[in-house]
Amino acid sequence: MGGGAGYATYNVAKELALLGHQVDVLTSKLPGKPKLEEIEGFRVFRVASWRKGIHDCGFRGALSFVTFSIPRFTSLVRTEDYDVLHYFFGLPTGFLSLLPGRHTKIPYIISLRGSDVPFYDMSNKMLQNVHRPLTPLTKRIWKRAKNIVALSESLKTTALETNKFQSIDVIPNGIESEIFKPQIQPHRGGNSFRLVTVSRLIERKGIQHVLHAIARLEEEDISLTIIGTGNYEAQLKTLCAELSLNKKVTFKGYYPRESLPNLLSTKDVFILPSLAESFGMVFIEAMSCGLPIIAGKVGGVPDYVHPENGILVEPENVDAIQAAIMALRNDRTLRLTMSKANRTKAVNEYSWNKIAERYLDIYKNNDK
Repeated sequence: MGGGAGYATYNVAKELALLGHQVDVLTSKLPGKPKLEEIEGFRVFRVASWRKGIHDCGFRGALSFVTFSIPRFTSLVRTEDYDVLHYFFGLPTGFLSLLPGRHTKIPYIISLRGSDVPFYDMSNKMLQNVHRPLTPLTKRIWKRAKNIVALSESLKTTALETNKFQSIDVIPNGIESEIFKPQIQPHRGGNSFRLVTVSRLIERKGIQHVLHAIARLEEEDISLTIIGTGNYEAQLKTLCAELSLNKKVTFKGYYPRESLPNLLSTKDVFILPSLAESFGMVFIEAMSCGLPIIAGKVGGVPDYVHPENGILVEPENVDAIQAAIMALRNDRTLRLTMSKANRTKAVNEYSWNKIAERYLDIYKNNDK
């Protein structure tokens, strides 16, 4: 459910349970899901939430989750002997830390994810208007935390604009490298050049600039597959028609996550020039499947995309996007080198067991 935070919660909880720790997760309830379930060795407690959808929380979903979670949360901290509490998102979830009760004596961790940080995605005026009056509350939640953890160095830098004296660690998302791995695809690397993007279809992801770049190219062998849904989908499809790209661009809509590795392995390059990106787990998934990357030079992406494994561009620079596409199209050797580098990097630096162990070190740190 949701994006990176949902997968991070699941995988960190699973790895901690494998290490022998008791883990409880409090989250939103979707239709058809039980209120209490044990999966992968940890317990999941679910409460009502008026979300927009599985992958889109929205302001109403966030506020309703916090409201409905209060009774369950206070009951759990009263009856269970927790050593640490871990809130994903400073707001709204971290608001629970301010409630009176027994949990105020339990140290807590805040994981900053992007939209919960003031000054993140300045193009989103509504988000900034929400943050402005809530900044004092955000500072209070951060100040009382045992540790603050940001997804990337860029997000940490953005968070320090709110409080330059705040101590912040950086722990990225991980990857299920045993699932996201290169598949045997005999036709990959043939005469056609296949681009792919996996994303929520919202304006901030910059897919419209990819379409403009492809429209400028005369090469008939270039195609783009778009995986995902969102409120910008209709505009992107209209733009495809206007640019006469319907034969080159395919919209696949929602795609089961377990089927993504096989689909990614049929492609040559992953492309997504986002205008803002706190981390971008889809990039790591594509890297783990051995795809070179074309990405926006924003947020946490430069933490893991370097010249040896991808090309960074200014997100709205169509000329730069066009040049990056052609550079990789015309150099198969470069693509193969980047492919090997990305698989190695994903396995060595972003496996979930290593990420969970880094969180565990913070949980056990008694400095604060």
